[in-house]
Parts: sequence; structure tokens; C-alpha cells
Amino acid sequence: MAKVISFATQKGGVGKSTLLMLTASALHNRTDKKVLVIDCDPQKSVKDIYNHEKGNEESYDVIAFNWKQPKPEVNFDKTLALAEKKYDVIFLDVPGRIEGKEIYFSILVSDIVVVPIVASVLDIKATVNFLKTLPRIKKLKEEQGYSFKVYGIVNKKDQTVEHMRLKEMAGIGDMEFFYSPISNLVRYKRGISTVYDITDPKLKDDEFNRYFDEFLTKCVL
Repeated sequence: MAKVISFATQKGGVGKSTLLMLTASALHNRTDKKVLVIDCDPQKSVKDIYNHEKGNEESYDVIAFNWKQPKPEVNFDKTLALAEKKYDVIFLDVPGRIEGKEIYFSILVSDIVVVPIVASVLDIKATVNFLKTLPRIKKLKEEQGYSFKVYGIVNKKDQTVEHMRLKEMAGIGDMEFFYSPISNLVRYKRGISTVYDITDPKLKDDEFNRYFDEFLTKCVL
């Protein structure tokens, strides 16, 4: 059975798609897992990068899903059912519209929900509102005999005082924070790829490697 991992947030600009691509590339390059990304975000950031690199056969697979089509939830279930037969890990780049059916169905089918969090007043407020919607979805999934885990990733970390407030968010929507944050480094934006790893996995002190090791342990293994 494939592991379905959604990267979701209500607020744009928190680096959701970038973090997803960096994570998927590391998983693709460092393990024998067959990786698929389903790009459900209207911006289609992952699909655009994939199309740019499509001449490289070393890329992991990416497909775009359009929630504006007729009966999107039916076609989404069909797409996911076919993908689960072929892939080991399926990443969902979830649209950032809390009121739409897109985010509801994406999270409902997920085993893991990853929430990138940026420590600013507006980002924190939007994330708390998003997290408060998760228990209702989780209850519906539990009625089907399943559940999901929610992990918060501190993204674009800096030295501002707002980061002290992030501890207050632990437990909202049953979210558990990763120990390993991701800093606001230029190399992450420049290094996004569906082919190449962002860094040498042998560099144990690299912050991305610390994050990825934690991701691998908590979300995949």
C-alpha cells in the first residue's frame, strides 16, 4: 500500500511547494521508493519544474490534477487508486483554499499531513485556522477505520521573536512539530528540482539532511 503524504497550508508564501519538491527529490535519490507527486495546486509549481526538466529520465514522476473539471472528487479517487498500484510514496501538493473541496478530499486520503509554518503574525493565524479544521476530517477518516498524522515544519526560520510563539501551536489539530527546522536560505529556492538532490546526504551536519532524516523516520519508514 502506497504512503500518501500531503503538504498543505492555508497561507501562500510559506514555501509549501518548494519544501515538497526538495523532500520528494531527496526521497527519490536516496531510497529505492517509487515517488509520484500529484500537483493539485492551481499555480502548478511542481508540474512547471517537471516540464522544464522532462528531458531528464532521472526525474521522479509528476502529474497535475485539475479540480475545476466535472466531478473532480470522483476523478481524484480514480487517479489516486491507479497511482497506489504503481508507487510507494505519493506526495500531494494541496491547494491553499480552506473553503474548497480540494483540501478536504486531499487530506481525507492522506496518511501524513505536513504543514510548513512561517513565524509571522498573519502566517500563524492562518495556520491555526487551518489546523482547527483537521479534527473534523480526521474523525470522518477514523470512522472508515483509518487516521492520519499531522506534522508541523518550521520553514524559513530566522531569529525573530515570533518563533517563540510557534511552541503555542503544538497540539492544535493534533499537530506535532519536527525537531529539525528549515532556514530561509537562497539555496533552497535555487535548488528545487524533480531530478537532483539539494545536497550531499553524507553531510550529517547539513540542516536539510537533519530534516530529511527526521522526515524519513516519521513519515515513510
